[in-house]
Amino acid sequence: MSVYKKFLGQTMVYGISTILSRLFNFILTPIYTTVFAPGVYGVFTKMFSYVSIINPILAFGMETTFFRYLNKHEDKKEEVYNNSFIVIAFLSTLFLITALVFSDFLAKYTLNGNISGFADQKSYIHLFAWILFVDAISVIPFAKLRADGKPFRYSVIKFTNIGTFIGLNLVFIFVIPFLIKNGILDEWLNSWYKGRWVGYVFVANLIASLVTLLMLLPQFAALRLKFNKQLFYNMFG
Repeated sequence: MSVYKKFLGQTMVYGISTILSRLFNFILTPIYTTVFAPGVYGVFTKMFSYVSIINPILAFGMETTFFRYLNKHEDKKEEVYNNSFIVIAFLSTLFLITALVFSDFLAKYTLNGNISGFADQKSYIHLFAWILFVDAISVIPFAKLRADGKPFRYSVIKFTNIGTFIGLNLVFIFVIPFLIKNGILDEWLNSWYKGRWVGYVFVANLIASLVTLLMLLPQFAALRLKFNKQLFYNMFG
């Protein structure tokens, strides 16, 4: 019974963090639709729709494979962890380099040939390439936290990510315009701040992902970049 209760408790922790993440995104939606013009908000929804497609591809099903194989071979926990991470890191790095090198083409393609807004679109491509890369390489360290039975640390990192993202959204959308309007650091802020630029939502996302990455450093430190080819074949066998 104690094992069952422990499993149930951990599942609730993992589930709550996911639910809250989606809830807060839902809460932010009215803010976005109020602040950003319909055309601008369309850019936001389009970019995040691309993310929902690319994210699972970069993960390559390695999180599921990690747990499935780990349940069968707990004695090879570290090797499974290393292999899973190396596969995702390789795919993510390849994706990142490709996205950055071909960012001009991708910007034009996502704009359907319309060159107006090209500079901004290219910036969005760069931001999302890094967001996807950072999020992808964090997948297996997060899985390791779950495998090691550390739901509290898992939830703290998830909640920190959510809090950072929401906080920075509020700063970029409301706090900075308020400071400028009231002449507080207005000269410096006006030198770089672009009013109602949807890119700040993506900047907030990237910073939140980087904060998450930093909090996962202990899990990254446990990695040994030693690839076991035979184990890789067995994991997908």
